[in-house]
Amino acid sequence: MSKRIAVMILGPLGDVINTSGVFKHLRHSFPDAKISIITIDKALAAVRGIPEIDNIYSYSKKKSFIETLKFGLSLKGKFDTVVVLDNSLRSAYLAFFTGAKRRIGRGEQFRELFLTDVIPYLDEEKQMKIHVSEHYARCLNPLGIYREGLETYFNFNKEDNDRVIEILKSEGLENRKLLGICPACHLESKSLQAADLAAIIKKINNKDIYKPVIIGGSDISEMVSELREFSNIEYYDFTGKTKFLETAALIDKCDKFLSVDTSCMHLALARKVPTTGIFFTNLFEKWGPKDLRNNNLYVNMESKQVDIDEIIKQVESLPEKSAFKSL
Repeated sequence: MSKRIAVMILGPLGDVINTSGVFKHLRHSFPDAKISIITIDKALAAVRGIPEIDNIYSYSKKKSFIETLKFGLSLKGKFDTVVVLDNSLRSAYLAFFTGAKRRIGRGEQFRELFLTDVIPYLDEEKQMKIHVSEHYARCLNPLGIYREGLETYFNFNKEDNDRVIEILKSEGLENRKLLGICPACHLESKSLQAADLAAIIKKINNKDIYKPVIIGGSDISEMVSELREFSNIEYYDFTGKTKFLETAALIDKCDKFLSVDTSCMHLALARKVPTTGIFFTNLFEKWGPKDLRNNNLYVNMESKQVDIDEIIKQVESLPEKSAFKSL
């Protein structure tokens, strides 16, 4: 029985959120094990929302091969097993450098040279036809504990929750129904156009049921600046005003959520806030909502034009959060 297990995921915030089911299942299966994560610096904020993680080891993904080698060797002897969730060659040889007796991951592109337990890389996975959380869960197969349908989740603490309550009180929003909106991310190809966002907000304002709150990091400040050019719309801008766990707490206060493919969408899904995900690429099956009974998708891979009425219809069709949370 492995007593020291490390899970490696060298991806950004959303990737780590989608590993939460793996960590919870590892803890349930091996309650006495020391469970670690090997990740990148930019993902650390998400790690803090997964309480099953005992130890954190991080480094900059921009480091050279020699620096990566040194980092891997610094971990030598710390783990019995390393489970590699992502599919880069770097992650495979980094696992090898740790000296762990068992190194589990998917093969191809010479990765199998550095692994002891090679998981088949199936066509449905290459074609992104399964959800990323399931893609990660299958890496538990060699440990004999694989279970289909592991759910993602994300925790925040009381201090984060209290600060968000104070922020909402200061805006007079503590007893209002909130529609959280994350309209953009650092990739322009994933982001809404400012004019479309303004049109969505105007329709929400006209219905006067939900107060639109824009949520996200400082990387979408340009989008919010553009939004200020549109008159006669009412919204609340919280972009860049909360830390990551506070952002999770703020999203948790929303009754519904509308988001492009970014970490805020994954937070909403992990917190079981009914969500409409907007996708302009074929990544929607892998990265979009897994539970389409209580969430939905708006997809347009031909252009970045959106049907405003259809998006509003999808948001309105989402279930009430109270019913969703009780599942």
